[in-house]
Amino acid sequence: MGNEETEPKLDADGLSIHTHEENVLFIVPQENFGDQILRYARSSLYNEAIGSRAVTLGSDGAALGRLQDEVVVDGTIEGEAMDTYQGIVICGCDGANPLVQDERVARLIRDAHADEKMVASWGNALCALANAGVVKGSRVTGARICQEDARKAGGKFTSRQVEVAGHLVTAQDESSGMRFGQALVQAMRG
Repeated sequence: MGNEETEPKLDADGLSIHTHEENVLFIVPQENFGDQILRYARSSLYNEAIGSRAVTLGSDGAALGRLQDEVVVDGTIEGEAMDTYQGIVICGCDGANPLVQDERVARLIRDAHADEKMVASWGNALCALANAGVVKGSRVTGARICQEDARKAGGKFTSRQVEVAGHLVTAQDESSGMRFGQALVQAMRG
C-alpha cells in the first residue's frame, strides 16, 4: 500500500538517525575548543536542515570544550574527504591549536576552497586557513595571534566580529557565536 510508513533508522542507543542532503564537516580540537560557538554554529545549520559531522585528529568518543562541555564526536579525521560535504568549519580553542599545522586539515581546507565550498573558522583556527593558503585577497578576522599569518598569506585582517568573503567565513572569537551561525547559513545558501 502507498501509505505505509517506514521505520526510522535508529542508532545503538535507539535514537533516530537524521539524514540531510547538505552536510558540513567540523574539525574539533580534542580539548579547550570554543564550545558555545560550536553549539551556535551547529544549531544554526541544523535549523536550516543542514547536517554536521564533528571529527577530531586522533581519538573518537568525546572532546572537552573550554567550558567543560563534552561533545560526542562522530569519528576521526582519517578517511575524510570533502566530496561528501558542502562546507568545512575549523574550530578555535584556548592555547595552541593542534589543527593549525596538521596537513590533513590543510588538505581538506584546500579541497573545499578549490571546489568553492564554504570554508570557516573562528579564533586561532584562522591560522589553519592562512597556512592552507585560502585567505589571499579576502577580509578575515580571528584571534590576534593569527593576524601576522593572515597578512603573510595575503589576507586582510580586520577586528570585526565576523567577516564573510564569498564562501569564506571567519569569526573573531566565541563571543561571535550567533553572528557566526547566521553567517554560516548565509554562506551555505549563497
